[in-house]
Amino acid sequence: MQMKRFNDFLFISVLLLFSCNETKQGDLPEIPVDIENNILLQLPLSEIAETITAIELELTDEGLINPNDIKRIILSEDLVIIAQSRNILVFNKDGKFVRSIGSKGQGPGEYINIYNLAMDETNRRLFVNCLTKIICYDLSGNVLTEFSVFRSDRWNQTENSLNHIQDINYLNNELLVIVWSMGNEDENGIFDLAELYQLNDDLQIIESRTIMKFNATSKFTASNSKDYILISDSTVYLYYPFSTALPPNPELKRRIKQLKSALRDTLYRFENDQFVPELQVKFRKNGIDGEGYMFIDLHNVYRSSRYVFAEYYNYAVDYDYYLFYYDTKTRKGYRVLNNRYTDDINQIERVKIRPFTTNPEMFYYWYTHMKPDDLEEPNPTLYIGTLKK
Repeated sequence: MQMKRFNDFLFISVLLLFSCNETKQGDLPEIPVDIENNILLQLPLSEIAETITAIELELTDEGLINPNDIKRIILSEDLVIIAQSRNILVFNKDGKFVRSIGSKGQGPGEYINIYNLAMDETNRRLFVNCLTKIICYDLSGNVLTEFSVFRSDRWNQTENSLNHIQDINYLNNELLVIVWSMGNEDENGIFDLAELYQLNDDLQIIESRTIMKFNATSKFTASNSKDYILISDSTVYLYYPFSTALPPNPELKRRIKQLKSALRDTLYRFENDQFVPELQVKFRKNGIDGEGYMFIDLHNVYRSSRYVFAEYYNYAVDYDYYLFYYDTKTRKGYRVLNNRYTDDINQIERVKIRPFTTNPEMFYYWYTHMKPDDLEEPNPTLYIGTLKK
């Protein structure tokens, strides 16, 4: 993608592994997102969910849950594993607290912050992403190994280089890791890039592939959710955001000319060691307003066998946040404002759903039930839904 210049002080060059012509492939499905119609203030979950079950999680001093601090949830055959930013909690399927895993600190086997985690259920191992290192525990909480963030030997790195891990997942005896690397250098200058690493069962690097490459002056923003790698029926899906949307602030627009570029709107599957376009979510005017500024801030795209979901902000309409869903069976799509669903099965209003990264056919949400005689707030109840097929 060619370099574009805006003002004397700002320039940006975005080099994508994926060609700008990707949307022109004749067999690539396009999912229309009509940003003017089909807005729902709330959506009954019975419209998309086959079943919803509840797990009441035991409240203990060691097992306190803050619903606003959940980084990732993993369902194993017999356990519910919940990663918060400062601890990992293990419950059984009946909701009884089992143990916490790991501890805060800067020493071996310790973490300062947790960003997400992955599980090897066959070998009963848990991989914890601590941003600059990955710690591997068994399910009893014992440290098996840990390793630092990867430094690619394909690139020269400057003294100001900085790498961190953005997402991890596990499939077929391989740990998949996305690493964001800043301060690399080649003949064209300094650049940042995102790479996908594959590690074998012994946690040795098999291969690494570039996802995106940016000139170091890029104004790149990544989603906070970091559910970039999702696994469905042994298929790996990858959506990596390229967010340059500019809120409609006249003063900000006057000072900074924002990137006038196509929205990154394609979901890929990782197949035969290649990134293969799976589908494209299509916004009106490709998310670019009449002045050439992007007003769509797309965070995530994921799919089940029947539904396609997309999370985004629409800066053209009062900074509204939506979870768009599209039913491939009925070919109808709706935008749910602020991800507000109504669990009409359990009579709970205004719930926010998220997919399981190891099975997008399932989703979860939290709700705290306070009883009149409760002296303290209980742990929230975990609701697990299965999508219709």
